[in-house]
Amino acid sequence: MAGPNVQNITVAAFQKDVVERSMQTPVLLDFREDCEPCKALSPVLEKLATEYNGGFVLGRVEIQMEQELAEAFGVQGVPFCVLVQQGRPADGFQGVLPETEIVEFLARNGVQPDAAPPIEEEEPVLDPNSPEARFERARAAAAVGDAAEVTDALSGIPEEDSHYSAGERITGGLAWFADELVSASGEAAAKLQQAKQQFLAREYEPAMAAILESVELDRDFQKGLARRAMLLCFIIIGEEDERLDSFRRRLATLLY
Repeated sequence: MAGPNVQNITVAAFQKDVVERSMQTPVLLDFREDCEPCKALSPVLEKLATEYNGGFVLGRVEIQMEQELAEAFGVQGVPFCVLVQQGRPADGFQGVLPETEIVEFLARNGVQPDAAPPIEEEEPVLDPNSPEARFERARAAAAVGDAAEVTDALSGIPEEDSHYSAGERITGGLAWFADELVSASGEAAAKLQQAKQQFLAREYEPAMAAILESVELDRDFQKGLARRAMLLCFIIIGEEDERLDSFRRRLATLLY
């Protein structure tokens, strides 16, 4: 069953459901087929995903339907599991492991059960120094390219707060506003410079289209600056906006 902690993974939504989500919560990919070993392992993984209560997300990959993903991860036998953290594969295992060994595998990679968050009464007025208020201030500053204000606002958000990882994605895109980009040579740099001007003019869709062109030209330019600029766009626009789906799919296709 799919749910908040168990999700079917497709190549079309890989960027959003795995890469971006793993920046906040580890994603355990379960590559599987219609075979007895897979049928034996899957219920154990689903049970742990429920018990860990958001400590990790179980991503089910049906190999027959998602052969492109299986090839990208070098799957040669099933069941095959890969733990993705901070957008990158961190560890994995192959075959049917007992529950105790899977728990040890998760613990070895810093994955622990997450307690249910306490129910809090809604505050009538938002504290300007709260993580939520600071994040919104950073988001507004990023929309106008004010890197100094972004840094100041995010400096007060503790690492354990839910806004911290999104703030890190904003910080990762700040190099897009740096003067060094203006003087950089090459077509990839020119496309990013064009995208920046469109972004600051709030022409977000043309800006994201130009970022994709930069990725096509040189996806490694300035250590993946185009990818970080795109993630910044996603945050400014609103990560649940349906307009972003096509850009996520195209970005995933170019990067993976």
